Amino acid sequence: MSNEWEQQAQRMVEQGRQAAADTVSGGDMVIDTDPNNGFFRVKLVNVQPPEMIPQLVSGFCYVLTNGAAMFNLQVKHHIRQPEEPK
Repeated sequence: MSNEWEQQAQRMVEQGRQAAADTVSGGDMVIDTDPNNGFFRVKLVNVQPPEMIPQLVSGFCYVLTNGAAMFNLQVKHHIRQPEEPK
């Protein structure tokens, strides 16, 4: 990874942090991965305020979708409805 790319990514992170400063006051993200099988799962816990969870999930999906496009990957996105089993 080039130093210029890292600096640009860091600037983007800081801009995002400033934009979200008034929306989420904290929480944790747990990432479970199996790189050899191309699997990862993310769980948000203890997010404050909890009503921000749907917006955070949508935001992360947006970031993943655009990141996938950078690698020429097509994204198929399924949104589980509240009545569907987990």
